[in-house]
Amino acid sequence: MPQVDGFELTVKLRNNTSTAEIPIILVTARGSDDDKERGVQVGANGYIVKGSFDQANLLDTIAQLV
Repeated sequence: MPQVDGFELTVKLRNNTSTAEIPIILVTARGSDDDKERGVQVGANGYIVKGSFDQANLLDTIAQLV
């Protein structure tokens, strides 16, 4: 995303009362443990690294959240 990264967007969504409860799955190229931990810290419900992207994993994650 050109203006805001997924971490920043997650923080904004979590801080808005009308979007705070929406499940968020970050799908990102950032695969370090620090990045994954940051995703959890900012409030993401799921974290999937694009390099190891698996559609079944995404669908399983979605199913767990809805």
